[in-house]
Amino acid sequence: MRVSRGKTVLARGEVRIEGEAEVLGAELGRFISDKYVPIYCKEDCEIEVKGEYSIVDGRTIPESWEKLAEKDWDTLFIYGGTDSGKSTLATYLANRTGGCYVLDLDIGQSDIAHPGAMGYGFVENCVSISQAVMVNGFFAGVISPTGREVKCLRGVARLWRELEKRKGRKIVDTTGWIKGAKAREYKLAKLEIVQPDLIASFQPKPEFLKDWKIFEVEKGHVVERSREERSRMRAIRYVRELEGAEEVKADVSKVTNTNLFSGKEIPKEFMEDVLECKVLSVRKGDDFLTILAEKHVDIEISMIKALKELYEVEDVYILGYEDLKGLVVGLYSGNRYLGMGLLKDIQNEWLILETRHRNFDRVEFGEFRLFQGKEYIVRIP
Repeated sequence: MRVSRGKTVLARGEVRIEGEAEVLGAELGRFISDKYVPIYCKEDCEIEVKGEYSIVDGRTIPESWEKLAEKDWDTLFIYGGTDSGKSTLATYLANRTGGCYVLDLDIGQSDIAHPGAMGYGFVENCVSISQAVMVNGFFAGVISPTGREVKCLRGVARLWRELEKRKGRKIVDTTGWIKGAKAREYKLAKLEIVQPDLIASFQPKPEFLKDWKIFEVEKGHVVERSREERSRMRAIRYVRELEGAEEVKADVSKVTNTNLFSGKEIPKEFMEDVLECKVLSVRKGDDFLTILAEKHVDIEISMIKALKELYEVEDVYILGYEDLKGLVVGLYSGNRYLGMGLLKDIQNEWLILETRHRNFDRVEFGEFRLFQGKEYIVRIP
């Protein structure tokens, strides 16, 4: 199609451009995107779209974004709610400034890593920060920080310690969780770690950020996504992360963040009577009891309390073997995060994983599993 000068094409899919046009602050001849991307025609252009598109008059990039790109900052922290355009702003600024590092902390809709993980990479001349090669990451093992703020903040601190040593501008892209006291405290904790020069805020004058330097930005043209659409986008990311995956065996000793294989194994016959099902193993540590049953078991709180008293432990964990199949795991080589895999089976002292990563020496269990493309929460001891 031929598009007149001064118009913007909002396109999603495979796009080819002939003519002078600006794509989120970059000049690109072609791209592929799962999200809608604005293409501003500086002159009459020929644009081919294999996908969905619409055409609007004028530019869709807000003036405030242009002014922010021209301001003097070394570290920028982006603050805003869900579907406010945080990642799009990060992409635009990275393109306009000639490239910069982006730390993606949005574990629910992670672009640089994958859902359930944080990551950072160098972003330039692209339509999404997802095109950046991840330099390093941190496996959170959850797709929402709620209730797991401490672990997530550990990841923020670890990655920022690395990233702040690198030369060049840096952008911190965060989650859309901004409502409520816990969300505010979580954001303040991240700010205390990063200590940015400037906060780009999609919210007008957030009172709890009054002690920080704020630059307000508008949403721009944002297509809001439903819960189902966000889930679909995560499913696409999982498929990409597992592309080319094969079955790999790993010794259970490589798992570092669970009590499932720790402690002393004790007789299981009594527990089979209590749970009225086949029990595969019972392990007791100094302060925990872990029970792995053949199938999912629902047990009353009163029974948990009785087991705590009987075995003199603080925590009792009961897992069904079937609940572990499809569990999302994170794979490390030393301190470098490689990416994710899926737990397919446990055979004696071996894990059977599905992953495209090979040279890993550490495995971390996540707290959700994938079954037919959908996510299910699993509480791992």
